[in-house]
Amino acid sequence: MKYIILLLSILFFSCSEKPENQRIDFNEKIVDFAIKNSNNKFIELPDLYDLISKETIAKDEDEKLILVQILKKKGFEVKDWGRGNHPLGSRIIVLKLKKDSCECEVQKTYYSTADLPNEIYKITESIRCKKTSL
Repeated sequence: MKYIILLLSILFFSCSEKPENQRIDFNEKIVDFAIKNSNNKFIELPDLYDLISKETIAKDEDEKLILVQILKKKGFEVKDWGRGNHPLGSRIIVLKLKKDSCECEVQKTYYSTADLPNEIYKITESIRCKKTSL
């Protein structure tokens, strides 16, 4: 009986202690998967960010994309970027990165929920990668 309680305690504490590390590991695995297998198809991650209000949208120079930071750690360099606002919809930030014969595009999308009294945005990131010739 002591062993069962000890085992359950270990499992309980091991699962509850590291949610941040598991989240980072998961995001890195998604980036690795996109690099190896995406074949120019987007993978969208809808739960990277909390909901935010319109007033807290970052300025372009302060914009940070989680997947871009992971790609940079892997040696990718930003080759191009852009942003756009659709009058009736979302705001999109796009960065294109390259390393050797692999190009990746990361999009951060702010989906508007204008039907609420205070405009709130749901934020997602999408990634797609493709092999190119050197």
